Amino acid sequence: MNEKIGVFLSRMQPLHIGHLGMIDKALSENDKVIILIGSSNKRGTIRNPIGIEIRHEILKETLEDKYGKDYETKIQVKELPDWSEETDIASNLEWGRYLYYNIVEISGERNFSMYFSDEPEIIENWFQDEIIRPRIEIKTFERNNMFEAVSSTKIRNAFLDDDKEYIEKSVPNAVMKRYDEILQQMRQMGRFSLSH
Repeated sequence: MNEKIGVFLSRMQPLHIGHLGMIDKALSENDKVIILIGSSNKRGTIRNPIGIEIRHEILKETLEDKYGKDYETKIQVKELPDWSEETDIASNLEWGRYLYYNIVEISGERNFSMYFSDEPEIIENWFQDEIIRPRIEIKTFERNNMFEAVSSTKIRNAFLDDDKEYIEKSVPNAVMKRYDEILQQMRQMGRFSLSH
């Protein structure tokens, strides 16, 4: 019997309680969950100020704290590099195929559930391919209905405003432990206007 696979893709700039809620949901509905840290090849940009090393460390530490040292029996973490500019709408289908085949390679399964907490049209446009689309169950959740609409953009701006109260209620301890290091990377980039 094939395992039920859930997939959660996020840049985690930085990881926050909304992400953890999505991971909890995926774990409750699947045998295994693949967490993809997106834009692993990007850093030092407005949308991606935090390097992949820190993001990966934060996620690993948080998963261990939350689920125990043996979390890897049910959760697999992988990095996924971008291959185009995020604003390149024309390449949505190519991105969808790239994402799909990476997930199949990682999981060994052609069917899976994809968890997403943004506008449903975004992810639906990735998977318009008539061969791929029937294999993916898309599970979208309105961000505004989850965790007081917490977002990485708001958190990044809170770093720049030194609003530790907002940050502490929005992120796991692993982020707060790296507060100064993250703040330094944020200050190099300035204000943020795009979400995630």
